[in-house]
Amino acid sequence: MSQHKDARSLGGAAGSDLIRWKTNAWQDPNMVAWYSGRMCENTTTNQLKHALEIDIIQRHVCGREILDIGTGTGRAALALLQQGYQVTGVDSSQAMLDETRRLAGARPITLKLGDILALPCGDGSFDSAVALNVMVHFPNWREALQEWRRVVRPGGRLLFDIHSSDHIRLAYGESRENWPDALRKTADCADFANYMARLSVAELVEHADAQGLTVHALVPYGAFLGGGNINWLLYEALERTHKWKRVLSWFAADAGLVALGLFLERQLIARLSPCLAGRLFVVLENRADPAANARFAQQMAESEAALSKRSFGALQSWLQLPVAELAAELGQLLQPMRARHFFFCLYDALLARLPDYDFAGLLLPELEEQFQAWRSQRQADRRATVISRQWAAACAQRYSHGVDISQGSEYLLVEAILSDYFGLFTGERT
Repeated sequence: MSQHKDARSLGGAAGSDLIRWKTNAWQDPNMVAWYSGRMCENTTTNQLKHALEIDIIQRHVCGREILDIGTGTGRAALALLQQGYQVTGVDSSQAMLDETRRLAGARPITLKLGDILALPCGDGSFDSAVALNVMVHFPNWREALQEWRRVVRPGGRLLFDIHSSDHIRLAYGESRENWPDALRKTADCADFANYMARLSVAELVEHADAQGLTVHALVPYGAFLGGGNINWLLYEALERTHKWKRVLSWFAADAGLVALGLFLERQLIARLSPCLAGRLFVVLENRADPAANARFAQQMAESEAALSKRSFGALQSWLQLPVAELAAELGQLLQPMRARHFFFCLYDALLARLPDYDFAGLLLPELEEQFQAWRSQRQADRRATVISRQWAAACAQRYSHGVDISQGSEYLLVEAILSDYFGLFTGERT
């Protein structure tokens, strides 16, 4: 996954150093072996992410001859081979190519050592070029696309994933002064381990027009994958908490949660404004059509405007399923308590951020009623805890021989407050 050339988006010497560091990071066979195992392991939301990305690629590639750029250990290439495509993989690391060859077994695949800004391929050699988890690491995406376009036939497609600038804008506004430290690190070319490349819809359309490309599709995804895929709309309420990390860890052991995640991503996130998710899959066609790009930009603006109306009903025209059918399918997926708890965390965080948003129609009435009851009960729990922790603050006899004798009394006091003050606890224990 090597890129050497300078670019207006590099960020100066820091950008060049970043590219060099990222390029050299995967030359060590031991690092490659670790990475290969990590790509296959079933931990947290890894399998959900893999399923989403491979599904998007398989739905949007065209033709039969596919170039996998920065192939790594062949996560995209091997999935395409299995579908019968003719695949060529390019990577700057021979250790990566050796691992891909091992994983491919007897299946036919062409592997080439090369720089992804100087591909060892002739002009117009492929029907589609795919780059999975490559562009997200480098700041010079414009220069990469110029080279990738060269090897794709007229009318062919270029597919790559990258992070969304529009998502950051929705979460924190236009000023970086509002960004949390964790987000600032991802925008710093000098922070090699944390840097993430981003683009906006406006930048994408501008570049497509300038280079004779047409935006075929833009698929937001990864709204709750965790790890390096933070949903910044949920950062304060969920993403930074240990509780949310534990909830996401359930995906590794619960097929029902994976099914729920796929449903939410495919039926909601992928069909709405790219502002909602931190990650995007971009699909470009190697043909010039400024009018189509203008229509695409207008469509994106309209989808964001629909989101700003703060009503789930306003999103109906963007969804594939009628609202009633979507709510019914979601209701079935939310029958298991673990799935219900996961979704409640999302729902609760969204209501905390957007208290005036009208979610009517998203949930079946019985689920909405239960979630509202959970929110009320949780609010009472928090209030009771605050009261119990403050009761001894002004007590002159609180300390005896330097020991706080009020410690531990909160437990029974919370029960008394919930029972006698809020009327929410019967005293029965399970």
